[in-house]
Amino acid sequence: MTKKNISIRFFLFLALAGLLTMILGCGQKIPQGKYTEEEMLNLPLANRYDLPAPTGGMTLSIGPETLTADDILSIPQLQEALAPLAKRGNMTLYEEQAISWIRGAVRSRVADMLLYEEARKNAPENIDDMLNNAVKKEVERFVAGYDNNLALAEQELKKMGMDWRSFQNFQKKMIMTQSYISASMEEQKTFSRQELLDYYNQIKDKQFSRPGKVQFQLIELVPDKIPPDLIQQDETPRQAARRLADEIIDNLRQGQDFGELARQYSHGPLAALGGLWAPVTIGSDSLAEPYDILEEHAQTMSPGALKGPIENAGRLFILRLESLTPAVSKTFEEVKPMLEAQLEFQYKNKQYNEMVDRVIKRADLVEMERFAEFCAREGYRRWSTL
Repeated sequence: MTKKNISIRFFLFLALAGLLTMILGCGQKIPQGKYTEEEMLNLPLANRYDLPAPTGGMTLSIGPETLTADDILSIPQLQEALAPLAKRGNMTLYEEQAISWIRGAVRSRVADMLLYEEARKNAPENIDDMLNNAVKKEVERFVAGYDNNLALAEQELKKMGMDWRSFQNFQKKMIMTQSYISASMEEQKTFSRQELLDYYNQIKDKQFSRPGKVQFQLIELVPDKIPPDLIQQDETPRQAARRLADEIIDNLRQGQDFGELARQYSHGPLAALGGLWAPVTIGSDSLAEPYDILEEHAQTMSPGALKGPIENAGRLFILRLESLTPAVSKTFEEVKPMLEAQLEFQYKNKQYNEMVDRVIKRADLVEMERFAEFCAREGYRRWSTL
């Protein structure tokens, strides 16, 4: 039932009540119905629960505006995140993740509507002229983005589910709301050097430092694993491994493929992959013995260079450097403007969230929750059958 119908019935009720008062005041009797008072008390009440949803589904009224399930479910980010979940056909799993996303979307839209309503109330008298000029520029900018092809721009609007009128109305609301938010916030804050330095120390390892990395190919020879046919007369396995290592290095210098020789001769765990190791973060101690010495050797080499045989723990290694990425660490002075921008953004974001928290208190939180749950169910119904 719409608000208009409710209002009409309410005023009819008041008129009827006034008429009855007039009749009673004139001392006339009220006509009796076909049920006695006792029978009326025993009549069952109409069911008010588990009723089917009204045509068009549930809506949420915020001031003079109405929020529909279509408004929420057409948000691209929601569709991308939740439609694949719904297609799996597991409603329980879907609802566990969907409801939090949809609550956030509903809260954001309600806040936008309330902020726009507040902005409209506080706008100057000539706001419409100002908005029309601003929107005209936005339309021109939008069309220019499609090489001033009006037909192409209009086609793109249709893909977004909009026409020129709805696009202009959207721009008006957005411009007015953003202007109101900006005007309501405090002026740009100045941060002291110590505040910036403390923030730098807090985030520098994550944002402004990058550890070095090395990647290499490796041929590993273990004397006890040298095949008998590769051991010459009067040679020990260790001597054979040393000779074989020298021969392999000569072959590599003559242009033979490192990967092929690794697959043929290496006893290492990655021989089948041509001896190519995953990138190693310098200083992370990720290489266990006897491979830990390779990180230090690799840092002294240039990409493509060979080194060996390197002996350690009874094994011989032939190393080829694939790549070397040096560590990077930006100083405080280098990133100071970025620090100021980040702290300013956090400061403005905090003010905005406080503003949203304030206006949301004017909304019916229970109805918002019911509406979010309805949108979640409606989303599952739509997306699970796609």
